[in-house]
Amino acid sequence: MASYARSRPALDLPRPGRAAIPFAVLCAVALGFEAVPRLWLLAALSAALFAAAGTLRALAARRELAAVRRTADRLILQGPRHAEVDALAAWRSRELTAPARRRSLQREVERTLRALAPDRLPSASPLRRPAARQNAELLRLLADRLGSERPVGARGVLLAAGLLHNSGSPLYSEGADVFLPRALTRVLGALEP
Repeated sequence: MASYARSRPALDLPRPGRAAIPFAVLCAVALGFEAVPRLWLLAALSAALFAAAGTLRALAARRELAAVRRTADRLILQGPRHAEVDALAAWRSRELTAPARRRSLQREVERTLRALAPDRLPSASPLRRPAARQNAELLRLLADRLGSERPVGARGVLLAAGLLHNSGSPLYSEGADVFLPRALTRVLGALEP
């Protein structure tokens, strides 16, 4: 009996570096014409325009890639539904669960823990220190889990990033003493694959 693997659609993701390559080549060619004394001004102007166009194209591709990432994040939080969504969610999950991303989030949690030290003076940070101090053990567990070698779920990484970065998260908002332990427990649970 023959088994057929599900074919996954190839993702055509924006690539900011590749988007600028044609303009970089044109810029190099235009600079080559600077060797001709009569054309140096035209060559320099052309090279500058091609460099500017390449930069704009790279920025547009970067903005488009950020939009694709936001869409994939939303789909991961909701759960994949069909093949295209599966492929997009799988790509973003690999990005989110990469060791570098996990280490970055771990450092942010550790930075938050250092900010909770009693010998530190309060800063302009909107961090709800009393509630966070009460949940320091859960924050340590989060940092340890992000730093461990065990695999993590992409949804958990998204929830952890939201907890650390979103100004409306229980780490920064009113009612932190009630909602922060729930949020941290939810994040720790979602980190399990």
